[in-house]
Amino acid sequence: MKKYLFLLMFFVSACNDTIDFVPTSSFNEIAVWENEASVKLYVNSFYRIFSDYFQYGGRPIGNDATLADGLTDLMKYTSNSPGEGTANLIMTQDGYTSIAANHFDVWTNAYAWNRRILEFLADLDTYSARFSPEVKLRIEAEVRFFRAYIFFLVMRNQGPFIIRNSLNDPVLLPINTAEECWDFIENDLDYCAAHLPSSWPESDKGRVNRWAALAFKSRIMLYARRWEKAVLAAREVIDDGGFVLEQNYSDIFKNNKNNPSREHILTKRYDSNLGIFHNLDERIAPSGDIQGRGGVFVPSQELVDAYLMSDGTEFNPASPFDSTMYQNRESRFYATILYNGAVWKGRRIETWVGASAQDPYGRDRFIEYNSTPYPFSTVTGYYIRKLADETNLDFNLAYKKSDQDCIEIRLAEVYLNLAEGLIELGQKEEAEQAILTIRNRSLQKDVASINGDLKQELIRERMLELAFEGHRFWDLRRWGLADKILNGIKLHGAKIIKQANGTLLYTKVPVDTQHRIYPRRFDQFPLPVGELNNNPLITKQPDGW
Repeated sequence: MKKYLFLLMFFVSACNDTIDFVPTSSFNEIAVWENEASVKLYVNSFYRIFSDYFQYGGRPIGNDATLADGLTDLMKYTSNSPGEGTANLIMTQDGYTSIAANHFDVWTNAYAWNRRILEFLADLDTYSARFSPEVKLRIEAEVRFFRAYIFFLVMRNQGPFIIRNSLNDPVLLPINTAEECWDFIENDLDYCAAHLPSSWPESDKGRVNRWAALAFKSRIMLYARRWEKAVLAAREVIDDGGFVLEQNYSDIFKNNKNNPSREHILTKRYDSNLGIFHNLDERIAPSGDIQGRGGVFVPSQELVDAYLMSDGTEFNPASPFDSTMYQNRESRFYATILYNGAVWKGRRIETWVGASAQDPYGRDRFIEYNSTPYPFSTVTGYYIRKLADETNLDFNLAYKKSDQDCIEIRLAEVYLNLAEGLIELGQKEEAEQAILTIRNRSLQKDVASINGDLKQELIRERMLELAFEGHRFWDLRRWGLADKILNGIKLHGAKIIKQANGTLLYTKVPVDTQHRIYPRRFDQFPLPVGELNNNPLITKQPDGW
């Protein structure tokens, strides 16, 4: 019996390393388990899970790590059509997400992957005599990392699931309890941390390692509300992992293949020279750079207003609504947001609208939301800088594709995971210092303490530090705040009208045509219809569905 392994050619990076593997046709079972080299090719096929679930430039669905921010107050999609504007439709049309059309379903793919993982583990046991005990444990740990990863996504999106540990499990099983599911995921990650190496030799660069497992554990244990375990995992990564916080926030996201950021813990790597690329720049570029798909999604005024001043004090949204609101802000603001007048690729951004037909709009063209623009342009007066490759000066971005790394987890998040766990454990002094470690690098000078409620400052810090990295929607859900912050709101932007005398008149404008929704049932998305139809041991959908 042959097992066909479709091995996708792509790069994955952990601890700043890369792995390049070439598609292989097919192997019979004996050939696959002939030696460690062929088994590595088999294991490589599981990295496709990362390709499916974290990426830059993908569709704005709930499974897409980065573009989930379009479901929040951080980002606005400029189109209201299915596909490009799916996030807008999800968050404004009650019923657009349903049992039959669940944009957040991970369950279905997870069990397809789990079947392959269980087959792999069963065969590993069969052929284990061909490998040393250490190699066998390492191989199993690497594959179990992917199982932990994808079932975390199921738990995050849809809640408790059916635990299948063996190919011989009964066809019909009930859903396990939440605690059992968290135990299942945690046990896999603990196994990974125990048996994966801290680093790989040069010939095996890029495979997931001990630090990726512990960093993920620090994140996942927050969702499980296992605060002490989140803290312990985070501390180990921070103290012993060898990762370093960048002093300059923008350096984290630079497209530097020869010297990637030491803050990265796990990233998906690309190389356009090898035909491995994505289309992020094509989608976020200011329209003055590209005639086509620039400005597909853009920052909101709500995000602009949230950034601190350069001295660590709060920005006052009651200040004059003009260009002064872009002055003396913290450095993360300038590294993340392109605003009217910002220096960009040797020029200045122009998002103003002209008052005369002879001078109708600036180079980067502001357009009214829902005016079916082509090419895409900003509807908020802003563009995204943070993830863009500023060294890419070939503005024909539809052909000159992007290949900057897609960051899944980095050290700053681990510090914030540590801070949150400590807050929940009542250890607020250490939590405050963890938050300040992240915040102070973006200020003109260090501040010694945080004013206000520490949990609220942690929420703000995650909003700003991790903007456009795909955390806010899921954070608000797990905190029980999504229906309070995302429901019944309209996002805003800055419309700038250039007067005949050259002065600019700024107006804060809504960029949603209707109020956004967040029904409480979104706290747990539905199960696949087929699962209930085929399994009588599952009798109902989550509440509200």
